[in-house]
Amino acid sequence: MSSVANFNHISFQRKVNNALTAVERTLELERSPRLAEEVDHTYGAKYELVDTTTNAAIIAYMTCLEKLGLNGLILGAIVEGAGNKPLTLRFDVSTTPTFVKEVRVKVPMEYSYEQTEETAGSKITKVLKAVRRVTKFHYDVELEWSLSIYSGTSVDERTVLRSNKSSSVIHKQTKESSRLRITPQSYELPLTWLLKQVNLDDMASQFKVDTSRESTKTPRRNDDVDKAIEFSSRLNSWVGQIQTGLYESLARIEGQHDPGLVKDPVFSRSSYMDVLRSPVDPTFNPILPLMEDRPELSSEPEDEVVPGSLIKINMQSHDDNADRKALLLHSDLTKLTNEHARSLQGVLETRAGAFVASDEGIIATTTEIELAVVLRNLQGLSIQYEETMNYVESMMERQLIAAIGKRLTQDDLQTYVRYHDARLLSPAPKPFSLAIRRPEHYPTGLVSIETMGGENDCIHSHSRQVNVGSTITVALNSATQVQLSGNQYLHGWMNHRFGNDKKNHQLVARARQFSAFILVIGTMVDGTTLGPDDAIIVQNKDELLIPLLLEEIPTAREFKDAIKSLSPEQQRFAQSYRSMQLSSSMFGLCVVQIKPQLEALLGLPADALDKEMKLTQDLMKLFIEYQVPSDLLSYNGHSESAALEDKIGNVKANVKAVVDVVELQKEQQLKDERAKSDMAMMMRCDGNMRCSGRAKSDMATMGMERGGSYTRCSGGITSWKGKQRLPTENVTSQSRMRGCAPRQQLPVFLYSDGADDCDSFSLGDYDVASAGTISIGEPIEESQEYECAALGSESQRNVGGKVTTSSRSDRGDSVTQQGVDFTLIPKKLDQSVEKRGDAASLHSTTIKTSSNWTRNRQANLLSKPERHGLDADEIRKEKSKAFDLLDALSRSGSLAIAHSELHVVVAMTHCFEKDLMGTVICDNVNPIEKLEGSTLLLASAVHGLPLRELVRDVSELQRLGMTMPCLLEG
Repeated sequence: MSSVANFNHISFQRKVNNALTAVERTLELERSPRLAEEVDHTYGAKYELVDTTTNAAIIAYMTCLEKLGLNGLILGAIVEGAGNKPLTLRFDVSTTPTFVKEVRVKVPMEYSYEQTEETAGSKITKVLKAVRRVTKFHYDVELEWSLSIYSGTSVDERTVLRSNKSSSVIHKQTKESSRLRITPQSYELPLTWLLKQVNLDDMASQFKVDTSRESTKTPRRNDDVDKAIEFSSRLNSWVGQIQTGLYESLARIEGQHDPGLVKDPVFSRSSYMDVLRSPVDPTFNPILPLMEDRPELSSEPEDEVVPGSLIKINMQSHDDNADRKALLLHSDLTKLTNEHARSLQGVLETRAGAFVASDEGIIATTTEIELAVVLRNLQGLSIQYEETMNYVESMMERQLIAAIGKRLTQDDLQTYVRYHDARLLSPAPKPFSLAIRRPEHYPTGLVSIETMGGENDCIHSHSRQVNVGSTITVALNSATQVQLSGNQYLHGWMNHRFGNDKKNHQLVARARQFSAFILVIGTMVDGTTLGPDDAIIVQNKDELLIPLLLEEIPTAREFKDAIKSLSPEQQRFAQSYRSMQLSSSMFGLCVVQIKPQLEALLGLPADALDKEMKLTQDLMKLFIEYQVPSDLLSYNGHSESAALEDKIGNVKANVKAVVDVVELQKEQQLKDERAKSDMAMMMRCDGNMRCSGRAKSDMATMGMERGGSYTRCSGGITSWKGKQRLPTENVTSQSRMRGCAPRQQLPVFLYSDGADDCDSFSLGDYDVASAGTISIGEPIEESQEYECAALGSESQRNVGGKVTTSSRSDRGDSVTQQGVDFTLIPKKLDQSVEKRGDAASLHSTTIKTSSNWTRNRQANLLSKPERHGLDADEIRKEKSKAFDLLDALSRSGSLAIAHSELHVVVAMTHCFEKDLMGTVICDNVNPIEKLEGSTLLLASAVHGLPLRELVRDVSELQRLGMTMPCLLEG
């Protein structure tokens, strides 16, 4: 945040208004100087104002130093002898306590008592006061301090400007002198900057801001004023060190004088402590940012310096004389500095005359009082100068706010940038809000990147479709790679950051009722491969909120500056890693539409499942929860010209057959658990022979005496032989590998009494193969080979006790790169940015997802949405579900997914060191022009067009040619 925000304008304005009375008394009649903001002036007049107030501060500083002994003769001799060596002002202080004697004294106490005596018939009453005997230890405390100046490192040859020795006797009740001692301390102040601003030949101040320097941004933000403020800050700190080391130490020492012997002691030391602690310095302060309305420039009389003032103002004006029209005359400033010298002398005399030192307990003398007055004035001058410089900056900010009508924030600039880009560029950036839909269909959902907080506004990006007809590969595991043959889009996002005010962003995915899609998030590994980091199924009015983490990569210039002093090996290592950082900064977002892909997978015509909501839900459940192969569910008719109703009816029959098996397995599992529980109860009853008839009746009721028997097959399969015979189903033995089917087909006979089934069949634990059936009750040979369907996390074959990974020969593993290589975009941008003058502000940015997601979900149609957090473990589970569904929709990679969209985002962040108002006022930077150039660079990289072809209007192109000619030429 800029220093403008910390400036107290009201307090400073009140301080200046209080000083205007003395200013009007000092100047001629009919003069009415006012604060600069109340007078019309030019921008150049602000530079003149800074020059004059800085010179006034320099004269005031030198006046105070003259009171401390640094007069013109001494200064000239020291500067001449020092040559080019720096000069330093040094303050030394110490105290030496010496034990004198020990004395026993009687100290009256606060209470008394009466004593009555009778003599010769008369009574005499005496009032006796209680006393206590106290031992007093007398210490002679000697104070010694000196103020000197020396050149270079010649401390021993320093010239003493002012010094003093004083002593006093301090009475203590303890023989301990550590608190009476000030360890020798030295406090130094460099005077090099101050003396450089003074022309010793004519003893005149000559400060002037050099506007020709490139580093000069504003009247306040330049090297000259920064050095002046740095000196003022050091001066303030130096004075504070002396106040702490000398005066507060003296107050502590003198406060120990007879603390228990004297009630309510009042010492004259309060005189110099009042000087330090007084909230108002009675000395006139000439550092005032004043201007006045003058109809024309008047001739200035010769500067007149009164006694007590060391130097005068001798400034060179800036080029435009009109800039000085509203400023005070040099002669006026001389009068103000002379008034400061006069008032300082008056305060010194008043304070010194009011100080009366007692014989004991007071170490300070009038010399310390005078030193305190001068130091306090120096401190006030330094504070006033810094506030004056900040006032000039605050004045510009207030003028800008008055012109606009409000204090602008980062959000306000974002609003303008979008408005401006829409008028400047063709095509213009669009909101990153992607409707998931097929042509002439209602959208199934929405995906967007939004700014968190407030109205959650979508970001805007430059977008275009690329690589038409090419394919992107997504690796689900080491053996399964899914081909995405849908549309591909490239997006360029120009983000900006002011100071440390980072905006948080989130990826938002919303699905409509009875709709679902798969969201795959990752980074582009190369031009044709998306590395999936996360995946999730969004369905039935789900609202998914994924926080995004933005990480700014150092610019090319920063990178080169950082590695230029490293070894060649270290440089090559850093360059290789940076190349990886740039390539991996491409954020990939893939959306797969489930329903149209299901139609292609099952052999159904397009739009066949549009109104089959239950069928779609059943299919997804079978694929996700039970990993049922699609061959068991797809249309298996021989006529491609069959009616749509017949095809859907065939698929529904296939789905129902599998669902019936699933339900049977659920019932069987429930019965097995009941049987185990009943058997355990029976064993407990038989073991203790205490089972009552009531308990046996209960067991019979729960199903222990239903009739029938369990049969364990030689192949490890258990069946239940009962009263009812079920139809034949295609199942796979649990004892075989998951996803594998026996080569020979055997009929399956399941027997049940209506509620039971073979206990070893569970589609939730293994997959059903379309060509594989086994027979209950028949043994299965252990040497029988199985073919793996590659439905799990890997595609494997068990041959001879070894597991080998199978390879697919029906699909090519490499895709010829065409069109845009996404991973080259950041490198090209990095090279383009390096050629710009403000390359240090534009950073390539990586986008990653956070590990804490939020999902709003309805349990059913009638319930309200509830918010649930997804941690890392839950995110991994959701990813596994999404990958299982992708595996099924693509037949383990053999079927390309045409109903998909890949959106690749390249992000760049334009960083400003300060907030928006600080950037405009303090750095004198127009952020609109900076963002304009950055946006053009990014838009050119995204659209693959020269910058000139992106500008909509010819007049805007001419304006850009004047403000950024190098950019357009490049």
